Amino acid sequence: MASAHGIPRQIANGFGWAFLVAGVALAVAVAGPLAIGDHPRTDLTGSMEPTIAAGDVVINEQISPSEASVGDIVTFRDPEDQSRELTHRVVRVHRSGGHYWFVTRGDANTGTEHWRIAAGGEIGRLVYIVPWVGHVAVLTRSPLGWGLLLIVPLLLLAAEELRRIWRPHPGGGDEVAGDAR
Repeated sequence: MASAHGIPRQIANGFGWAFLVAGVALAVAVAGPLAIGDHPRTDLTGSMEPTIAAGDVVINEQISPSEASVGDIVTFRDPEDQSRELTHRVVRVHRSGGHYWFVTRGDANTGTEHWRIAAGGEIGRLVYIVPWVGHVAVLTRSPLGWGLLLIVPLLLLAAEELRRIWRPHPGGGDEVAGDAR
């Protein structure tokens, strides 16, 4: 039979294990695709809402342009800023010479992008979405996010250490230094 003091510890252990299992499952869902050549990326805009929300992690498989079809959601280099990637839906695609010409649009956008890629190039095609996870990545890009990710865990560790130091020991007697539990 568990003592009254053991029940809160069992509950805390249960929550700890639940968070650990959830964290591992999340890591497998986001990082696991890397092992088979797929690529996760965080969508930072609302241009694909409601299908993809800002902060969702998008898992893409690399495909040749010839494999893309109208209606597919693809990730490609922004034709106006090659350092940026966009994830939008294919509206039209056709081949001309050694290139594929695409017209894409975000579900929440009114405008379209017109871009081309060499027939031998690669683009990403949506495989699945992991909702909300990217909010942590978005948060870490802000000073507040860095503060929360560094300061909160440090404060929790300090509080736990102070609790261990000041908490009365079972039995009420003085313990010998170095006494192993």
